[in-house]
Amino acid sequence: MVQTTPKRGDELIRLADLEWLDLSDLIRMDDDWRRTLVTISRMHLAINAVLSAIVVAYTLLGRLAPAALGEYVGMGGVVLCVAAMAYLAFKAGESEARLLRNLRFVVFLSILAVSLMVFLLRDLQGDYYLLYFLPLVSAAGYLGFTGGLFAGVVSAFAYAVVFFLSPVAIAPGSLSALVLRTLIFILVASLLGLIAERHLSLLSALRASHTQAIQFAITDTKTGLFNQDFLQSRLRGEMSRAERSKTPVSFLVVDVNGLDQINREHGYSTGDAVLKALGETIQKQLRVTDVPSRWGVDEFGVLLYNSDAKGAEIVAHRIAGEIARQTFADPTTKRPFQVTIAEGIASFPVHTQDKSGTELVDRAYQAMRRAKANHGIAVWS
Repeated sequence: MVQTTPKRGDELIRLADLEWLDLSDLIRMDDDWRRTLVTISRMHLAINAVLSAIVVAYTLLGRLAPAALGEYVGMGGVVLCVAAMAYLAFKAGESEARLLRNLRFVVFLSILAVSLMVFLLRDLQGDYYLLYFLPLVSAAGYLGFTGGLFAGVVSAFAYAVVFFLSPVAIAPGSLSALVLRTLIFILVASLLGLIAERHLSLLSALRASHTQAIQFAITDTKTGLFNQDFLQSRLRGEMSRAERSKTPVSFLVVDVNGLDQINREHGYSTGDAVLKALGETIQKQLRVTDVPSRWGVDEFGVLLYNSDAKGAEIVAHRIAGEIARQTFADPTTKRPFQVTIAEGIASFPVHTQDKSGTELVDRAYQAMRRAKANHGIAVWS
């Protein structure tokens, strides 16, 4: 058996197996966020592609005068920007983190593509500056206030460059229109970014509080291990899985000898410290797939998946050896003392055919009571 220290993140992955915890809201929030991000990025790409096709077609076919060299360069730039956006969007796939990373480049390319399209349409009458709201909304919605503000400033600068290249730059009041439009870019993008940032902060806080509530519901506060309710709910599922996969499952009971006496002689805080230290020791000897718990007042229960009695006995000896090397001290007198344990083991399907797990636990307890006589380890027989 490979010794691996389990992590809390690995433990939370198994929460979906619990029938008594409703994780649907938490899972739905994550799924909705991921799906929305994917949808928006692809809609952004699709709208850019459609607009670029229309603008390129108009520049080539809808104008009376033939396209100039600068316009051919502009059309090529539009096509390259849309192609690069498509590459970044589809390369990210369904990965939320990669989409967020690529979104900054997608927004920049979108601003550049829109600027080139506005340049190609410069001889037409119309409010083509409104095309800039496409990258601004995407930037503000997923990059927050800072991202929206930056996108607004970049869009304002890009539009100013295109504006002065168009015939309307010399019209009366054109400078006032330019200033007003660039301010609208910055203000709208910043406001939308602030709203989106507040919304995402609220969603993140809700997700964190939900996760924390789940952790409190399944964790024993004194030891940091899982509590008995969690392990009991886990036990039935693991037994069914073991039967389907034809693999063994073992249950290990670790009893702390004389915990009441430790509490009386050294204080309850010392007893709690002993339990916490023993819980950490037990957890360090287990794999990520094993489930350690505080089972009773002075007992620990460990579910060992894909482990027969012989494998469980190896784990039990490792735990016993590690605890035998530990020394505790009275907080007042500083007098050292040691703690002894008794461990009992039962395995499925060798020792029981009951798939509910109740008989497995009972037989592990019977073995533990037999082991208490010599503070050792016993396997049910």
